[in-house]
Amino acid sequence: MYAFQTPRFQSHEPKWLDCQKFPRSALPAADARWLLDTGSLTAHLRRLSHGHFHVEVLAQRWQIPRLSERRLLGMGDRHWGLVREVRLHCNNEPWVYARSVLPATSLVGRLDRLRTLDSRPLGHLLFTDPHMSRDRYEICKVPAAALDESVLAPHSDDLWGRRSRFLLSGHPIMVSEIFLPAFCPW
Repeated sequence: MYAFQTPRFQSHEPKWLDCQKFPRSALPAADARWLLDTGSLTAHLRRLSHGHFHVEVLAQRWQIPRLSERRLLGMGDRHWGLVREVRLHCNNEPWVYARSVLPATSLVGRLDRLRTLDSRPLGHLLFTDPHMSRDRYEICKVPAAALDESVLAPHSDDLWGRRSRFLLSGHPIMVSEIFLPAFCPW
């Protein structure tokens, strides 16, 4: 089933800023469009890869989320969530690392199905749910050292990412997306 894991010390947790407070001039011009797009990233990646898209599940486990994730989701310090980490591949290259936090209190009723996503993209389920709403993005420049080696081979450049809180029938879920070095949509 799922592994339970207590949180590891996060010495490099990214500093997320509300997209409206983030200086637009600090965003790379080529990536700003993707960082600020409000549509389904999954749908965009499927289209760009002409169907050569797949989800690689790196981990899915119950744990206490990171402090900033708990704050975004309104979770207490001892509340557990299902943390899902995946890479989104286009044309057999990892383009995006995504980390989702689904609080245990959100996985009730019809949302219980989110416990068993396997390699299905969460984005597709979110954007086809008629009861979904989304908060504004938070953006950050993620130090490559903050990502585990299973996500990214040693790399010296910082990476751009975004995250947002979704509400499904009033239940919060967080999705963060980090654009990997192979990300090349143009």
